[in-house]
Amino acid sequence: MTILTRFVFKKNTFALGFFISLMGTLPLGYLNVIGLQILLEKGNWAATSFIFGIVAVEFFVLKIAAYGAKWLVEQKKLLLFIDIFTIVFFSSIAIYFYFNIGNEKNFSLSQLQLIQFPFVLGLALNSFNFMQWPYWSGMYLYLFRTEKIKPKTNQNNIFIMGALLGTFAGMMLFAQTGNYFLIDKKAAIGKYLNLIFTFLFLGLAFIQFINLFWKRRKVNII
Repeated sequence: MTILTRFVFKKNTFALGFFISLMGTLPLGYLNVIGLQILLEKGNWAATSFIFGIVAVEFFVLKIAAYGAKWLVEQKKLLLFIDIFTIVFFSSIAIYFYFNIGNEKNFSLSQLQLIQFPFVLGLALNSFNFMQWPYWSGMYLYLFRTEKIKPKTNQNNIFIMGALLGTFAGMMLFAQTGNYFLIDKKAAIGKYLNLIFTFLFLGLAFIQFINLFWKRRKVNII
């Protein structure tokens, strides 16, 4: 990461934003999984609209994080609350799916009223994605300190444009790739959706718990 940002993206702020956002978007996450399921159930237009909702919220997150990055990363209690909330949030969803594993009717996004408005669904879900605040704040601090981006300049706007396109491209790539491999197995995988979502959100909660434990341990050592 450091080598790439030092040499490859030294003078291309747009590409730097695209790369950072793309790499942050591609790993398995609940927004990607939901985007994939929307594509499987509702088609390309709905999935595209959902991702635009995600990107719309991220635009404001990036704008605010660029100005308040230093303040946010210094708010230890706020960051602790975000970590704990995320663990509880993921664990609660995992528990919900766990107790519905034996049900004949598996979870489907069609059961949600907001699925009729995928853009609004994207807005709502990404508004509760509190993990992006410390991520982008930390990223901005690194970029400002290493002078990859100069604060309060047009460079930041160009970086944001690249980051938003990177998020859109990453989520669409994940959804289309998943659709390609699952297109002939929709009926079969539908039987295991509750189980899949249980392990997905349980794993995300566990990862967040490990991150919280590691950060607290690091602070105590220092």
